[in-house]
Order: sequence, then structure tokens, then C-alpha cells
Amino acid sequence: MSNVDWLLRESATDWSLRTGQRNTVDDERWHSSIERLELGPGLRIFLFEATARQDVALQMRSERFNRWMGGQVTVTGGAELDFQDGVRVRPSADRALMFRPSRRGSRAAAYEFKAGTTFQSAGYSLEIPRVVRLFDGDVPAVLQGLIEGDAEQSRVLAMRTDRSMRHIARGLFGGGLNGALRILMMEGAILQLLAVQADAAARQGRSRRLRALSPRERDAVHEAHRLLLADMRRPPTLGELAGTVALGEKRLSAGFRLLFGATAFEIVRNERLAQAEMALRSPRASLKEIAFRVGYNHASNFINAFTRQYGEPPRRYAERHRRPGH
Repeated sequence: MSNVDWLLRESATDWSLRTGQRNTVDDERWHSSIERLELGPGLRIFLFEATARQDVALQMRSERFNRWMGGQVTVTGGAELDFQDGVRVRPSADRALMFRPSRRGSRAAAYEFKAGTTFQSAGYSLEIPRVVRLFDGDVPAVLQGLIEGDAEQSRVLAMRTDRSMRHIARGLFGGGLNGALRILMMEGAILQLLAVQADAAARQGRSRRLRALSPRERDAVHEAHRLLLADMRRPPTLGELAGTVALGEKRLSAGFRLLFGATAFEIVRNERLAQAEMALRSPRASLKEIAFRVGYNHASNFINAFTRQYGEPPRRYAERHRRPGH
């Protein structure tokens, strides 16, 4: 996006918002100030302040909207954000957004303000390859739906604004730094916003899914978890557990993921390896005995699993972590 053009509807005036430029308008319709800065390759920020004296609609245009995802945290006020393809949301001081505009056409979004509205918002755009690089290719699941593939329709992820988000966004409007120092501060702040927004969206999603489990189902999943770990040598199958706690296998499997973040197999494996890790700190048992005790019939399977989990073979781990005096 070398330029972003803005059009005030019902006005013949267009203006281009270039990198590093602050645009200010003060007329009978509104007082507004919009600043756009490029903070680094694939990362841009928009600082937006406005007081509408009349109903105002501001339309954003670019030929490359689908190549990036955006985020926005509103400090004060509210507006309507229309993505022009049937997706319409309301950013506000209580509701932050992350979004990926549709690839349909160049007029990707419009802000609409009611007369009397005061609005202050910090927004950013990140090109999709930059997002992938930031996470070293391991993009959090909550963001994957925003960045994967072409967006035939605009995608929006909304989350409740918390104190941390609002504090970071408000700080972007503060003075005191100029030039390269200001750019450096802003880049760090935007990356913080990306992290806290993604975390808030993930927690919000988990909370919704947890509410989908009834109290009886949650109790049943906890009981199944207890039974699953009662005997590391012969843990029950998922089907056996489901029958014992009177839940369907799919529901029980979903419950394990919601409450413990893992499948039944992963829960057993992690517990086996955690017990083995504790035993390896003492020389009283051989490697073969430890493997058998935690449920591995073949020491080679145990060695492979332990190495994947802890990054080194169990014997080397034991040599480095044995308690003094043993």
C-alpha cells in the first residue's frame, strides 16, 4: 500500500494519506486528524482522532487490501465500520478488532460517524508474510483464520478491550519522542498490541467453548481424567472412559481439549514423561525400569518420546539433572 486514498462521501474532495503525513480537516462537517506511519517492512500504523459535527462517512480505498490484516483499538468513542461486502462492525472503547478485508474491489472499508461523535483510535496493518515471520511460521490458531488463503469475504475477530490494550493504544498518541526513536517506540507498541489482542481473542474463544460444557459434563470430564491417569501401565481407552462417565466419545474428547488442552493420548504421554523426568533425577532405578514403570514396554519407544519432549535423551538429561549427593 504505497498510498491510501480517502473519500468523504457526498464530497468532491479526495485526499491521499501518504506515509509519514498527518492530514487535518476542520470544517462544518468535522474536525479530524489522521496520521499514517510506516514502522518497518510490512508494518504501518494509523492514528485517528475525530469529532463529527455532522453525520460523516469516510471511505478508504486501495488496490492491495487483501494482502494484509489489520488491528484496531479504540481509546474513546465509537463508529460504524462497513467493509462493503455485508460485514459491518462497531469498534468502540469496549470492543477491539482484528480483521482481514475482502479482496473484492478496492473500496474495502468505510467509517461512519454520527453527529456529536468523538473518536480516537490506534490502528495498524501488517502484511500477511510479516505476520508469519513474526511467529516463525507457528501462527497462533486464533489468527490462522484471519491470514490463511484469500479472503472472499471480510473476516473480523472482535474481543473485549482490556486495560492493557487501551494503555498501549493511548500511549501511541503521546509526545516526547521524535524521528527514529518515535518509530522504534511505536513498532514495539504495535507488536505488543498484536500479542495482547491475539491472547484476549484466544481466551475469549476458550471461555465461550467452556460455557458450552454443562456442569455435569465438566464433572464427567474431570472424572475421566482421574481414571485415565490412575494406572499408567494400563490406561483405559477413550471408549471405556466414555462408557464409564456416560459421555459420548466425541464429547469426551472435546472436553479433554477444552479443560486440559490435549487429547487423551497426549494427557497420558505427558504424565508418563513427567513422572519419568522426576525419576531420572535419582540413580536408584535403571532406564529400563523407569520406562516400564511409566508404561513403556520398550525402552527405545521411551527414549524417542522423552527426547522429543525434553530435547535430549533421558540418560544425558539424568546426568545433567541428578540431585547433588546422588
